[in-house]
Formats: sequence, C-alpha cells, structure tokens
Amino acid sequence: MALKLYDAVRIVRLLKANRYHDGTVGVRRPPQVGDLGTIVHEYDREDPRAPLMVEKSDPDGHTVWLADFEPDELELVETFT
Repeated sequence: MALKLYDAVRIVRLLKANRYHDGTVGVRRPPQVGDLGTIVHEYDREDPRAPLMVEKSDPDGHTVWLADFEPDELELVETFT
C-alpha cells in the first residue's frame, strides 16, 4: 500500500544522516527512529518512490520537525480516510 497525504507514519530507519529539518524554535530537534509524524506533502502522487514531507508536532501544536523522507524510511501507522 502506497503512503499518502495525511497518513500517520513511524520512522523505521534514517537513510540520510544530518538531513535538513525545520521546526518551531525552542522545540525543534532532528527526526529520530521511532518518531511518529503525519505526511503533509506528496512530491509526486504518481510515483510511489517519490519523497514525502512529514511533520511531527508536540501536544501544543508546535512543529518538532518537518523533513523529507524516502518511503522506505517510513511505515504506515494509520491511514487517512
């Protein structure tokens, strides 16, 4: 099953060390294996191998990290219907 916009995902591996990430000042940190996030952008919906932008937020709605991932780095936790 291909991952899609708004699916909840878990990071299962990090294939790229020191990847660029952004986030809210004061809570920002790099992505880690085991983190949960939400797919917020699909770069190419027609290509299941295209990168996906994923965001992890804290309980207050601040962005902990926002980064691009290869589909092989992610596993589906819950699909958005």
